[in-house]
Amino acid sequence: MADAKEHTPGHVQVECDTCGADVGSAHADSYHHLWEDDVAAFLHHEVTPVCRQCCAYRGMLQSGVGHAPLLLARVKGKDEDGTPFVWIARRSRKRVKQPYDCPEPPPKLLWTDALRVKRHYAKPGWWVAFLFVVGSFVWLFTGIARLTKPVSKPDPWPPGLDSLSAGMSVWPEIIALFLMYLPACLLQVYEATNMDMECRMRAWEADHAAACKQGAEEGKGGGSGPQPPRPKPRPRLLPTRAHLEMVSWWMAMIQLLGILAFIAAVLTELIGTARLLSGDVYRWAISFLFFIGGLLFSIASWVATLEETGSHWRGVVPSRLKDLHSISWAAVFFALQGSLGFMIFGIVQFAYLDISWGGIQGIMVYGQIWASLCFIISSGAGLLEQANPSHL
Repeated sequence: MADAKEHTPGHVQVECDTCGADVGSAHADSYHHLWEDDVAAFLHHEVTPVCRQCCAYRGMLQSGVGHAPLLLARVKGKDEDGTPFVWIARRSRKRVKQPYDCPEPPPKLLWTDALRVKRHYAKPGWWVAFLFVVGSFVWLFTGIARLTKPVSKPDPWPPGLDSLSAGMSVWPEIIALFLMYLPACLLQVYEATNMDMECRMRAWEADHAAACKQGAEEGKGGGSGPQPPRPKPRPRLLPTRAHLEMVSWWMAMIQLLGILAFIAAVLTELIGTARLLSGDVYRWAISFLFFIGGLLFSIASWVATLEETGSHWRGVVPSRLKDLHSISWAAVFFALQGSLGFMIFGIVQFAYLDISWGGIQGIMVYGQIWASLCFIISSGAGLLEQANPSHL
């Protein structure tokens, strides 16, 4: 059970009867989903129980009106005065404006501003997109290089760690995995674990202003004066219960597991350029692990489409004209296409050991070159999303 008490004007603080913790504040774990803090800032008052019960919730398992799903992705509802709102989990994670804060018509799209590091260096979402763009260009380069026999089928085999084959394929991929993709996936987990940072900062600023005002009034009346301010909220390293009830955190974790599988596969391939490995090692430790990495990326990308659209299928195929004009929709759609390309590349290499040279070139065009291009488009859309927070 919990009791409600007035904390500051216009803000209701809920205190747990058992431990006395403030469970409604953005400073502590909430018994509710994170969307309520964002929507409350838009409505200028707390989300009422009636409003909460009338909202339509979308996510994984048991989506519907009046009850939140197991993992939340999207909330659509109306305040008691009829004010509509739509809250999207991805936009909260990326720290861009929610639909109810976006103007109509949207402002002019800024293209080159996405590359201004000084403006965006403090945004985790910008770094995630930037690192994926750079890493995908590296993988695009190695995919093109692998279309040639001196790189894919050098003579003699194994060619050696200092060979042209290793230098044009495996080594650049190792660099991209460790310096671009892995940091990007770790940042994405950090981003999902701190997707409520803005509302925590709003709560802290409101508490700080109220404390300063109260302290000044007490000082005028001969009191002890201003009280020491509560510390600023710090970034979290571990998720709270509220984060575990969002699709966002699980999407980031699944993608991190996928990149670890890719790293294991490419490290084994690097060893294979120095010493002769058996066919079973190539099949299971390289091709199968690459397939697992692609499968995990595909699952994570599908969850990302759910996080953006609130639908299990709308981000998978274009179904509405306005989706084609959406930066965020393009980011999740092309990420899914690229992930499927890597997954299919891995399963074909695993299933067909005696594939012809023409077949190798064909699957390389689809499974690495096309897949890398899709990730370049997806990550480029992610950069534009950061530079244009008012665009859906």
